Amino acid sequence: MALVLSGQGEKASPALKLARNYSAYLAYPLLFASIVWLLLLPFQTFTRKGYFSENAMMPNQVYTVFGSEEHISAMDLIDTELALQSTVKDEGERRAGAVYRAFDGLGLDSEIQRFAYSEVPGIGSTSGVNVHGVLRAGRSDSVEALLIAASWTTSSNATNINAIRLMAGLAKYASEQVYWAKDIIFLVTDGGEHGIETWLKSYHGGGGLYVRSGIIQAAVCLELPPAKSYAGMGLFFEGKSGQLPNLDLVNIVQYISRVERIPAYLHGIVDAPRSSTWLEKYKRSAQLLLRQVSSLAIGKSVGVHAPFLRYRIDALTLSGIVRPSDPVNLEYLSTGTAPVMPASFTIRSIGRAVESTLRSLNNLLEHFHQSFFFYILPANEKYISIGDYIPAAGLMVASLLFQAMHLWWMQGSDDMRSDSPATRIDRINAYYAFLRRTLPNTIGIIARVHLLGVILLIAPIAVPYAVLTNTTSTAYVFTMALASVSMVLHISDTYWIESVRRMVDWKQLKAIVELYVAVVVGCLSVMNFSLAVVLFGVTGLPLVLTRVWTSATKIRRVANVCMLLLASPVCTLVLSRAALGLSPLDFTSSPFRMFLGDFYHFGNLAYPLVCLVYWPVNLLCMIVALMP
Repeated sequence: MALVLSGQGEKASPALKLARNYSAYLAYPLLFASIVWLLLLPFQTFTRKGYFSENAMMPNQVYTVFGSEEHISAMDLIDTELALQSTVKDEGERRAGAVYRAFDGLGLDSEIQRFAYSEVPGIGSTSGVNVHGVLRAGRSDSVEALLIAASWTTSSNATNINAIRLMAGLAKYASEQVYWAKDIIFLVTDGGEHGIETWLKSYHGGGGLYVRSGIIQAAVCLELPPAKSYAGMGLFFEGKSGQLPNLDLVNIVQYISRVERIPAYLHGIVDAPRSSTWLEKYKRSAQLLLRQVSSLAIGKSVGVHAPFLRYRIDALTLSGIVRPSDPVNLEYLSTGTAPVMPASFTIRSIGRAVESTLRSLNNLLEHFHQSFFFYILPANEKYISIGDYIPAAGLMVASLLFQAMHLWWMQGSDDMRSDSPATRIDRINAYYAFLRRTLPNTIGIIARVHLLGVILLIAPIAVPYAVLTNTTSTAYVFTMALASVSMVLHISDTYWIESVRRMVDWKQLKAIVELYVAVVVGCLSVMNFSLAVVLFGVTGLPLVLTRVWTSATKIRRVANVCMLLLASPVCTLVLSRAALGLSPLDFTSSPFRMFLGDFYHFGNLAYPLVCLVYWPVNLLCMIVALMP
């Protein structure tokens, strides 16, 4: 109550008086400080050297043996079985049968799982086949397991047969050893992330799988595009909704790959040389951080490791980096024929890196827990902990809160903010009368706008054929945009009428919206810092800059509306489509549909936040800009 009445001259604590006197001047410095903090993150001052918190893994103690003739012959077994299955017409069944026979021949307990999924709920159905084989550990009773996974196609739609071959060789190697304390599961899918998600649901009690093992402690996913050799490995670790593997797993894979002379670079980005200038190092770190932020914000990453993180399974993807002039890759791109196996040195190095990783994970006594689960990585083998980057989010939230407090204290007429003791009772009565008159209308405006967001959220799932077929999808999005603009114009135009102008106050509306955005960004920053930063950039930043001046001229209103249109979801959608190289009328692979599919299958937060926060707040900002 002291906070509510302090703007009307009531007694308040010294801290509240200080906030009341200076809140008008704090919002923009705090906003500027948050941006500066984010820009400082790529500097080496914020970074720390990576290390192993889990000493039990002992990567230095591993002596690798992968790469014998028997292992290479096992890799050739995949090609042999594919040739024997050439009479099978269905490509998925042919490949699944070949892998099943290869795994069975190597002594693995194998099983084929057939599944179907819809990329977007209710729109079509795609079938796929998973094959997995379990190597039983001789020193345990199938209580724990490690997993190696690969999809038949890479993230760039190239064949991933090299990874399947390598898995067969690793299965042969693993079956020869007696020191395993955990089962090893080899999983091959032709459905990408959807295939992995279907398999995980069945494995964890969804039914349909008979060959099982114990709790999966960690997973390594492989992507090896057609190539004669690789310049290194790209390491991808981002999951859906900001989920990350334990930092120990990332550090140990990078360390082992460097020892095996096939270094794993984060996102395939090589660090700037030591002799580089500070500006070159800053640009390289900023590039890597931007890729991580975009991947974590929208929930898209290279590889099929993301579904594992939803099940508390630490996972990452190793993807081969192909040189532009690689002859095998160029031949595959021109002819599309099955590529030959990479050079023996390359495949042995990758195999030994995976072998060493498996043996280190085999020493793990319990689930990863000692290192960080919240971090960002500005360079290879460097990290920034949550305590160093979370203050930026705190400054963003503080800028919204201080401006909201100032607007709340400044709402209403100047008479309600007098300090005269003689008019104290009249001021309080007038203030409560003002709140009773305006607050229901303000809440009503917010509710109406959010109702449109709820419709945007529910309609594609409730009536998918009506709104998400290829012929009506674009029309659906732009119909919602036109409906939004119509609502904005109707609401803002209504309160220009003299008789109802006193029924609402734009300062009150903006203050409540800022409190709402501050709560969302603050809570989200702990779960998914990248998504919180992006959400603040498209909602909080335009909100703070909306109607900066108390008196709004026509030029200022037009400038505000133009800024908000550029920050609107439709404009962002069009720009993202252009960045992805998509046709404006081709909705099949649009970001909107991608967000919807990820929300339906993986619980990704991007789509509901667009519908319930981004879109409504943008419309409310327009209403604030156009109100009298």
